[in-house]
Amino acid sequence: MRLWLWTPDWVFRVLGASFFVGFLAYRVTDYYDGFWTLGPWYKFGSGYTLRVPWVHVLVDATYLLIALGFCFRLPPRSRASRGRDIVIALSGAFLPFAPIVLEWTLGWLSPAWSSAFQSFRWGDKPLSLSAMLSGTILILLGNALDVWGYGTLFRSLSIVPEARELKVRGAYRLVRHPVYLGQIMAQGGAWLCFAKTHVVWITFYFCFVALQLYRSKLEDRVLEQAFGERYRQWKQRTFWFI
Repeated sequence: MRLWLWTPDWVFRVLGASFFVGFLAYRVTDYYDGFWTLGPWYKFGSGYTLRVPWVHVLVDATYLLIALGFCFRLPPRSRASRGRDIVIALSGAFLPFAPIVLEWTLGWLSPAWSSAFQSFRWGDKPLSLSAMLSGTILILLGNALDVWGYGTLFRSLSIVPEARELKVRGAYRLVRHPVYLGQIMAQGGAWLCFAKTHVVWITFYFCFVALQLYRSKLEDRVLEQAFGERYRQWKQRTFWFI
């Protein structure tokens, strides 16, 4: 914790921006390989294939806004200083990347291991039309809400629970944590569309939801300490689960 508090904020800004810019750079090749092949798809009996590449665009828009937020964010009123809170926040933020990192690692160790993991993760059954449509709608709505939330948050972006500004406009007029709600919806849609129905992945998703809800409690506490009565009045006007 001493090292965390000693590290200047600009270091975290550089690390955060670099990670998400790097991830965007990795994904940008998808557009060159074939934009209209991206996103969820369903092939009808007639041979027509329904594709929704805009899902990919919205996902990347959220990563771009996060990267820009790290570049231009304001300094916090006070630094996060509780180790448990920091670990929980970072775990919730980066948990969706865990299967991707594991797949990369397995591919580096053995292509056969990576192939087996992909089969376990994605499965081999064709996606039903109802699952494709339901999942796609959740991803589109969730990522649209994330884009709205991150666009409003922008210079107040923080992964760990820290207070910069109290945002009460945009999506924050209605929902106390629109970014978390969007992520819960989008991740649910992604697993519904793409992942194999298995207790491991169902548990993985609900762990992600639990972490996001707990992160929201941590942020509520920090915001109330920083903004007092103004925060409490805003809290009464907005929706959240807990």
